[in-house]
Amino acid sequence: MTESLSDAQIQYHLIVSRHLVFAPFSILIYDYALTFEQEVTRYWGTSLTWGTLLFYINRYSALLGTVPIVVEYLLVTDDSNKICRGLQMYHQYFALMSQILVSVMLITRTYALHERNKLVLALMITVTVVAIINAMVLLLAIRSPNTLSPVLRSLGCPSASPHALSQRQAGGWSGMLVFDVMIFALTVYKSLKYGTRGGELFDLLFRDGAMYFGILIASNVINILTYTRGGPVLSGAATSFTNILSSVMLSRLMLNLRDPSLRHRQALRTRTTSRLSTTQDSAAITTMQPYSGSDIALDTVYYDSEHSGEGEGHVRWRTDAPICSD
Repeated sequence: MTESLSDAQIQYHLIVSRHLVFAPFSILIYDYALTFEQEVTRYWGTSLTWGTLLFYINRYSALLGTVPIVVEYLLVTDDSNKICRGLQMYHQYFALMSQILVSVMLITRTYALHERNKLVLALMITVTVVAIINAMVLLLAIRSPNTLSPVLRSLGCPSASPHALSQRQAGGWSGMLVFDVMIFALTVYKSLKYGTRGGELFDLLFRDGAMYFGILIASNVINILTYTRGGPVLSGAATSFTNILSSVMLSRLMLNLRDPSLRHRQALRTRTTSRLSTTQDSAAITTMQPYSGSDIALDTVYYDSEHSGEGEGHVRWRTDAPICSD
């Protein structure tokens, strides 16, 4: 696998692979420091709901779960085979679980945007299950032999993957790319269908969603290219980069949903349009309520057929029961 590469080339590829772990981990810590105050003011002290629980799991599993991966690339040990095998397996399973968590949160968000449409939910779950099964089959059935010499393994636990294995692993990540594109398409469809009638909250969901999926799809493409074009050492080197970006962008989306200024603007909009009393021949959209009990509750916004072009209508806020109360 590495016969076509000189020792200098292998060392260079190892350095690049380490940077693709250390750089996003630095971004993760930096973003955590930047948004910690927002987390305290918008999440701490509130009732524990499914929305807050998912937020904490996503945020802190990325922050703490990436530490063993950093150790994997910095470890110095005399018993590298035993220790490195465990760290490498942890890396693979952690990447899979991170993507499953992100998928669950995005399914919940998109299900809310589409008014609890069962067909949309069935489509998302089907694509997700197929992608996860595909990834798990590859993860459980494939073992990558470590062919690097002891000299080159003096720092960390690098491994080399044969080209055929890398191609199959790229296929596993392609399933997640299909999922991301599907969620993005569903979000764009909802936005184009209702245009500016969704108000501040809907605009925020589309803006953050477009930014999130634009970055995530690009990072997934880069990760797949490392499998198909990166060579034996760089194969999959951008996996941590993709997982960390997924966690950071999703945390930002959930923090923005609890922005007090968003709530204020939505309340003003509600008071301004509360004079409308009819909902005959109206269209309804469903959005995520940023201050509801579950963070993923649904709010139905009705638009009068005579005023829908102005984006006027009624807003009904709903609060779901929390998991537990303070």
